[in-house]
Amino acid sequence: MMRALPALRLFAVVLFTALLSACAGIPPQPVSHPQQVWRAHVVRMQAITRFMVSAEGGVRAGTHGGTLLLHWRVHPHAYQMTGYGPFGRLIFRLRVNATGARLRTARGRFRGRDAAVLLRRLTGWHLPVAGLRYWILGIPAPGPVTAQGLDRRGLLARLRQEGWVVRYRRYRATHLGRVPRLLTLTYPGHAPGAPSVIVTIRIDRWGFA
Repeated sequence: MMRALPALRLFAVVLFTALLSACAGIPPQPVSHPQQVWRAHVVRMQAITRFMVSAEGGVRAGTHGGTLLLHWRVHPHAYQMTGYGPFGRLIFRLRVNATGARLRTARGRFRGRDAAVLLRRLTGWHLPVAGLRYWILGIPAPGPVTAQGLDRRGLLARLRQEGWVVRYRRYRATHLGRVPRLLTLTYPGHAPGAPSVIVTIRIDRWGFA
């Protein structure tokens, strides 16, 4: 009888591992009323006025592009976004509040009214910082929405707004609901010869105040 114990333990480990693997491979289950889930999700996300995100970002426009680490802190009437390159090199630090935008780079310190224009002019990074404040939560920004589509769980799968196409690849569960983990943003090049801009954001850590 004692000799059977190792075999039983081995069987239990194998069975447990198989169950975990099976659970990991189960695709997200559809919900009965996705529109109801979506409306409730929007209300929860709109109620979040303070959050922190750490992410890996990639920007590509034609043959040009690069990657950076993003740290972003958002408050009700202000936010700060910091981008780091290889070996922790500071690429930019952007602070935005009601008085305008302040940008710090290796070239110095600058001010402007529009954060996106200032960031693009001085660093070359084309980031929709105003809309991203909402898109990063998985909801549209205030204003007209050209198109949107939900997934089987009632969460945002794709969004077209402000000329950008946002696709949500993965979500993660938090105590405040599901938030994006991986998303891509594409801005088509409308001018002749202008390349499309593709931004990939992989969120490693969420924090809520």
